[in-house]
Amino acid sequence: MKQTSLYACKLNIENMYAAISADVVSSTSLSRESMIELNEKLKKCLYILERRYQGFWGRIVKGDSIECVMNRPEDAFEVALILKTWVKSFEPSNIQENKRFNRYGLRIAIGIGEMKTLDRGLDMMDGDAIYRSGRAMDKLVGRAKYSFLISMADNEHEQALQVILTLVNQLLNNATSRKCETLCERILSSDTSKTAEKMGISVSGVNQTLKDLGWSAIEQAILYYRKVTSRL
Repeated sequence: MKQTSLYACKLNIENMYAAISADVVSSTSLSRESMIELNEKLKKCLYILERRYQGFWGRIVKGDSIECVMNRPEDAFEVALILKTWVKSFEPSNIQENKRFNRYGLRIAIGIGEMKTLDRGLDMMDGDAIYRSGRAMDKLVGRAKYSFLISMADNEHEQALQVILTLVNQLLNNATSRKCETLCERILSSDTSKTAEKMGISVSGVNQTLKDLGWSAIEQAILYYRKVTSRL
């Protein structure tokens, strides 16, 4: 896919971007082996996202944090859900390693705004969108269960979207790793039969798992988020 804008130092600042900042909850409690496994899993996820979403660029920083930018803000919520469920579906080799990690996975913040600089060659991200996601992440330190924030200039829409993100986050906090894996594959596959084939289970099994997780509400949340942000 052609992603010229992501390699240029100067961008059209009239275009809106979405940035995602995220970090792994209680990552310091994971063993070295588990952190290596998780890091490889995150790299694979970012590779998949880059191939799936045009204009996406994601990177791992400090070993347990993620920064992403995309030139289609309407994709950001879906991308954040994939990241959250991808990490929550990860099971460390030592299953006793930290229940907070198993429950919360990632803290995530979405920022929507302009970007001044995106240069992959220099590994530079600079602009309002990434500032907003970064500042929102600062508010999440020590607040794992409230781990899904959004920041944008439009306060009215921000408040409405924040309510949705909070409710979806609660569904994910209560979901098992298997349910999160199913939701992640459903979003990536866009089809329950493909999800079932990928996971090696029946379509009815996928549908029941998604129903138990609250997929109908999550799907409506994705559609509403896309509708609002596509107009920015």
